[in-house]
Amino acid sequence: MGEMISSSMNLTTVVHQSGSAGSTAAWNRTSVNQGQSQREQLADVAKEYEALFLTEFLKQARAGELSEGLFSSEAGKTFQGMLDVEMARASSRNMNLGIADAMVTQLGRGLPKAGE
Repeated sequence: MGEMISSSMNLTTVVHQSGSAGSTAAWNRTSVNQGQSQREQLADVAKEYEALFLTEFLKQARAGELSEGLFSSEAGKTFQGMLDVEMARASSRNMNLGIADAMVTQLGRGLPKAGE
């Protein structure tokens, strides 16, 4: 399972490196807390994935704008991308979309339960 978690984190790192600066500028998590159980690590990574999904959703919604603003610039786009990442992280923490729960349920079947 540790191999699956590290491959998930590698996926996040690859997405971070291959994405545009504006959409992934604030994604800087490169490791998981080794002091946690595997189930807790999986839940953390699943929440990060849910936040990444929301970030991409916001990015695509902004791409649908009909015209650019009067004061739009690359710096503004970078800031907007970072703001989107933080909004997605906060939304992922404060509301349940079910993506992270489904991932934990599906991928955590072989893991020991919390009390075991």
